[in-house]
Amino acid sequence: RERGPGLGPLLDALGEPRPPAQLGPLLCNLSQLPEGRRGLLDRSRRSVQRLLPFTQYRDSAVHRRGIVGALRNCCFEHGEGTGTG
Repeated sequence: RERGPGLGPLLDALGEPRPPAQLGPLLCNLSQLPEGRRGLLDRSRRSVQRLLPFTQYRDSAVHRRGIVGALRNCCFEHGEGTGTG
């Protein structure tokens, strides 16, 4: 399913009744890059608030671990320009 470039379509997929199985690991991988972390931490997207419920997602351990990994990776972002300060 192509929805266009960027983090927005991936975050929108979190709102689906059954998010794609590999969405969590994909977000985890993207959050390893500074650009990915900044995108997830951008307050205007409310990404962290959208990710938090999936830390207890019972339908998929793979999805849950990926989301937790993405949030963990975001803990390594610091400095100005992250949208968190």
